[in-house]
Amino acid sequence: MEEKDKKKFGSVAGSPSECSAKSSRQKLKNLIAERRRQKLDQTMIQPELMDPYEAVNRYKIAQFKPTGYIEEENSGHYCIWDPNYPENPERVACSKRRLEDLDLIKRCKKVSPQKFPEDVYLKLHNKELYEKLKDIKNISEDKLQELASKYDSVFFTHATFTSSIIAAEAAITLTLEVARGNLKNGFALIRPPGHHAMADAFCGYCFLNNVALAAQVAIDKGLAKKVLIIDHDVHHGQGTQRMFYDRDDVLYFSIHRYEYGTFWPNLRESDSDYIGDGKGKGYNINIPLNVIGLGDADYLTIVFNILLPVAYEFNPDLIIISAGFDSCLGDEKGEMLVSPHFYGQLITLLSGLADGKLAVCLEGGYFLESLAEGVACTIKALLGDTCYPISSEFEVHPTLIDVINNTKYFLRDYWECFKNDPLFSFPKTLDLENCLEISRDTEHLTCISYKNVSQVPTIFETYGFYPQRTEEEHETFLKMILDLRKEYSQGRKSVNVVGYAYDELLLRHKGNEKFGKFPERPERIVEILRSLDNFGILKRCQKIQLSEFNERKWIEKIHKKEYIIDVLEQRNLIEKADWFFNAETTDCILKCISCVISLAENIHQGSIRSGVAIVRPPGHHACFDEANGFCFVNNVVIAAQYLIEERKYKRVLIVDFDIHHGNGTQNLTYSRDDIMYISLHRFDKGKYFPFLDEADYNYVGSSTGLGYNINIPFNKGNKTDHDYWTVWLKLVLPLAYSYNPEFVIISAGFDAGYFDPLGNGYKLTPEIYSHFIQTLKPLASGKILLALEGGYHLESTALSLTLCMKALLGDPLPVPKFSDKVDQDTCETIQKVLSVHRDKWKMLKVNKKIANFSCTEKEKTDLESSCKKEIEKGGSVENLKQKFKRNIIYNDI
Repeated sequence: MEEKDKKKFGSVAGSPSECSAKSSRQKLKNLIAERRRQKLDQTMIQPELMDPYEAVNRYKIAQFKPTGYIEEENSGHYCIWDPNYPENPERVACSKRRLEDLDLIKRCKKVSPQKFPEDVYLKLHNKELYEKLKDIKNISEDKLQELASKYDSVFFTHATFTSSIIAAEAAITLTLEVARGNLKNGFALIRPPGHHAMADAFCGYCFLNNVALAAQVAIDKGLAKKVLIIDHDVHHGQGTQRMFYDRDDVLYFSIHRYEYGTFWPNLRESDSDYIGDGKGKGYNINIPLNVIGLGDADYLTIVFNILLPVAYEFNPDLIIISAGFDSCLGDEKGEMLVSPHFYGQLITLLSGLADGKLAVCLEGGYFLESLAEGVACTIKALLGDTCYPISSEFEVHPTLIDVINNTKYFLRDYWECFKNDPLFSFPKTLDLENCLEISRDTEHLTCISYKNVSQVPTIFETYGFYPQRTEEEHETFLKMILDLRKEYSQGRKSVNVVGYAYDELLLRHKGNEKFGKFPERPERIVEILRSLDNFGILKRCQKIQLSEFNERKWIEKIHKKEYIIDVLEQRNLIEKADWFFNAETTDCILKCISCVISLAENIHQGSIRSGVAIVRPPGHHACFDEANGFCFVNNVVIAAQYLIEERKYKRVLIVDFDIHHGNGTQNLTYSRDDIMYISLHRFDKGKYFPFLDEADYNYVGSSTGLGYNINIPFNKGNKTDHDYWTVWLKLVLPLAYSYNPEFVIISAGFDAGYFDPLGNGYKLTPEIYSHFIQTLKPLASGKILLALEGGYHLESTALSLTLCMKALLGDPLPVPKFSDKVDQDTCETIQKVLSVHRDKWKMLKVNKKIANFSCTEKEKTDLESSCKKEIEKGGSVENLKQKFKRNIIYNDI
């Protein structure tokens, strides 16, 4: 080996060899076993001494469970004095017709509701209220309207008690079946809704709190210790909030229209500073929407910035969704523009949590056709169907950016995921004239405003108090929904099958052992196939037949012809430590290209939904006219070029999580906007392979490709799942969804995993990779191709790819622990990447520095007035701070 090659390769492979890594793991196992023999509590073992594969191996056996469907409502529950009342039996009937049109009910397991004793309902509702509900059947019909006027937005019939019990029974039964593992997940098409029902009052069409009762019963029966309730109804579910406000075993998350308290239910407690009480502090999360017309990009921004970070940190055993579709476009109550397929995307994004145990219960939704379509998209996602893509081209509304940052401020002390956002001192330590200035683009001051001045009436309206569409408006929104249905029907058709491409020829590429034992060797693939077989995945997936392609033609479309002649004909090549070849290498290179293009074509045609190319040699270091790092030609860019040129794709996303920067992929896509390249990699300020400054964050593309090359470089420390996950939520997902790709290709390198000989101490677990894949699944109608790149510890690489395939299959996934704190270097990297990409990619604009100070509108006005007085008398910023520190929520950094 030449000295320069020794030096270069040594920097890449400076950590223990494969053999010593195995030895380290054996020592680890021995230590754990010894601790257990000494009967020490498992929690006493330091996190770094835990077996990193323990969680994976608990998920070896896949159990095939159905999606549940329960449909229960009493058509006798309707407003007898108002035929136009929006909460009526047609809500369920219209939804059911749509489900039948799409044959969705047939694909589910129908569930029959159980009966529950009275004390189940009295766990959360008081006895007096329950008896009032039961006694309604004894009140004469001419008195029912008068009784309804004592409660906010309700009606009564003699069937109301029976209807409420039936709906609650259905929600509880479905939830228990999901929690017990008898169902994978499920949907309850029920009415009346429940999330406004309080312990001591009926409210908002609600009588018994279906979802809250279901959560309580699951906890009481020991089926869940932690329950996440997500409420996307356009109205705040104050009933659910109040029932769990001082508890930490139920996390309540609500996205709702608020408009500074002027939208029903007009409660101050619906704002983002109401975060729980006692041990429940931090476990009540409100996202109050202060403008109408918000759409998919706005709601996705909430999901990426608040919901997913908290949900993964909370790590629930069970998720229950209060599914209100009055946030969907066309609904006269919500006046939002959320498309029906957003709800399917939300289900898929959440399905990596709680072993996929999601119980969805209908709440609101009053524009019948959008309600029905939202229900259908939700059930399709529960069944594992691909999601229709979302367009995220619109600006995130400035008021929503304020709300998200308000929420981060109030939750910062309770959730680690919000402690990584930068703070700044306010008032600023500057001269008085400038100390209150805020840069709206990059800084945020938390300011609470409540504008409702109406008094709570003693007698409530019972007739015609709800908003109604004009006939013209109705027809406009109906056409929008019908047009969307037509789009959906013309969308991607594919079977729910995951494919893989592999050929035994790929094992024949080997290096000369005079250089030692190469990390990139045939055993990598052998171990992957063994793991896939051991987990029963090979028999569940389809091995695709490789098609006939002119592989050389496609290679030459990407690489310089003279270089390819040298490579394929093995001329002018010098074998070195990170670039070796033998007589079989040329055939292996061509077979690699055959695999990735064949797989891409099968995904495109829909014969498989997604797939994995189990190939070698890897490719992401292969540039236009040179390569190294075990790579000869760039497999993923060639596949992308095929899709763009042959199949007319306009936007292909390549995500590369190999620990090494894919300098070849960047080189080949740098001036293109039909390919977005996102790379997460170790950089160490240019001192880590491939030792190029071009791997830094400020290399963002050129010409038409400006902004389409995203480097996320890590400079210091050994990264963990928590570092990567923070970057994934902050940067990768917002960028990927903003680009809205038509096809997703993953450069799947697993050399940042535990014990990898080239990872130099990075500690990613197999499970984190599976959640990368899970959260990308809603993109591109599920068209995802994983191509193997690096990963040189055999067990770690094999298990990581195995879990990625389980994610594609829709299996339950182990959730990463996130026990390590996010490294400061990771936070700095995020801020650097944001600084160069936030202007182009609108979803990134939500990230701001947050003031260590919050106030009301009046307090802000008072502060500005006091500042003027201090200026006049020649005071100081410190005087200003001290005055307001006594009266305002204020946290010193």
